[in-house]
Amino acid sequence: MSMNWLTISIFFVVLVTFFVAILLSSQRKKHDRSVSSVSIPRRSARDAAKLNQEKHQPQQARKLEDSSGDLQKLDVSQSNTRDTDLLSEMSSSEQLRQEQKESKLTATLQELLGSGRWKKADKETLRIMLQVTNREEKGWLDVASIQNFPQQELRAIDQLWVEASNGRFGFSVQQEIWKSVGGNLNANDKIYEAFGDLVGWRVHQKWMQVNELSFNLSSPVGHLPAVAVRLGGLSWGIDGFLWERRDGYVFLLSQKNW
Repeated sequence: MSMNWLTISIFFVVLVTFFVAILLSSQRKKHDRSVSSVSIPRRSARDAAKLNQEKHQPQQARKLEDSSGDLQKLDVSQSNTRDTDLLSEMSSSEQLRQEQKESKLTATLQELLGSGRWKKADKETLRIMLQVTNREEKGWLDVASIQNFPQQELRAIDQLWVEASNGRFGFSVQQEIWKSVGGNLNANDKIYEAFGDLVGWRVHQKWMQVNELSFNLSSPVGHLPAVAVRLGGLSWGIDGFLWERRDGYVFLLSQKNW
């Protein structure tokens, strides 16, 4: 009887132990699944963040490139603006120097014309033109000298004569008369004589001497400047044209623009 009870007791203990083991195993599996379910979303969140970062990296790179390009464009624009301003300043400075040079060159001429000293102004005109062309020793101007004569200085001289005489005197005035009688580089004697008649350098079919010219506002239109072209050898000599020297003045009247 006692053996049977012992056997039953052992069997019961084994059975209880078995069920306890099953129960513990079940709880452990639930715990593992729970831990797994929690860790998976965390891993997914990290992956998602990484993917999102990788997705936005090209956009950020493009933004940086665009920003860099804009900065380069801005730098180029600013550089161009500085260059333009510098060129403008240089141009203004050069223009100012040129005006100062012209003013100094023609200061005496302007004073003489302003005070009506026409004969001295005529001689001063010749002096200026010889100085500009470095032909003081020669005392007259050839075609090459007139061709290379700075247009701005020549125009400044002419403008002083035109303004002081109210449009009666000046190279540009003489040019209009010259062209009105058909004057050109290949003009013949009749054209020269017709021109001389109109400007008062030829009276009664005779070329006037330099000391016979009139140096006042009552002189014929285009009468002055005369000394620069008569004694200076641009074209006319004491008794009319010096054929070997007149070509310079003819070129002045025919080709120069005012």
